[in-house]
Amino acid sequence: MASAAFIAGIEAHTGRPFAGSFDLFCGTSTGAIISLALAYGKSGEELVALYETLGDRVFRRKGRGWLSAKYPSDPLRAVLTEQFGATTLGDLHANRKATLVTALNLTTGTPRVFKTDHSANLSRDNGLRLVDIAMASTAAPTFFPVVRLENPGDRLREEFCDAGVVANHPALLGFVEALEEFKVPPGQVRVLSIATPRCELGEGAASKRCRDRGRVAWLCSRSFPSLFIDSGSMVAHQILRRIVASYQHPCPRYERIEMANPDRLRMDEVTMRSKQILAHCGRTAAADNTVRRRVSSILN
Repeated sequence: MASAAFIAGIEAHTGRPFAGSFDLFCGTSTGAIISLALAYGKSGEELVALYETLGDRVFRRKGRGWLSAKYPSDPLRAVLTEQFGATTLGDLHANRKATLVTALNLTTGTPRVFKTDHSANLSRDNGLRLVDIAMASTAAPTFFPVVRLENPGDRLREEFCDAGVVANHPALLGFVEALEEFKVPPGQVRVLSIATPRCELGEGAASKRCRDRGRVAWLCSRSFPSLFIDSGSMVAHQILRRIVASYQHPCPRYERIEMANPDRLRMDEVTMRSKQILAHCGRTAAADNTVRRRVSSILN
């Protein structure tokens, strides 16, 4: 919701839709939904409306999440089908839009990157539906069931889950894709990365938490998933920042927009208050003049 509201705010300020301002859209997990929706042609305000729907319908029926997934996947699939229908990556490619979406292939135990066939080296994924790719990338462990997809090459059915644990900051992948597959000169590459609001990971020097922690203590920790997901994003951000800085003029440009989550809202916390807080977070960031200048440096 915050990322969608940020995009809506920037679009309102610049008068330029994100859908027409970028060539490649990259995303992981909820970012996969946003990137696919932008490549599909949706506006920031349409994204905000989409997340209003997602929150109310997807996180309605809740289980305990110990022996089975916390939420069924059918409501999410239904919402995504309403948004994208039977549209495929090939349809996006035909409209001169490229996408890169990550997931974790549990069958092979390796990351999987779904791409439009936007270069001569790619000929595998154009027939895949946006709905199925989004489902694979958003199947967060313990929250949603594993997603099964048919491999386009040999028709083997493979199982996928959220790739947030390995590529939660896909801007690094997008940067490499621009250089390797699109053959864009480094000085012409512009990367804008929009993060979702994150909580502070540190426990503080005065923490009274036990140091000798077993499985239960770790798994019951509210920050346990974020320690793995967000720390990887921090590393990817620093790597990309340093790579970009290493080029001589004209050099690539890279901007990452980060938003805080001081209220420590959970991913599945769906209340009127939580939605208002997140939307306010995104629109406030979009109204900041420093942030606007940073985003404009990418758009121009």
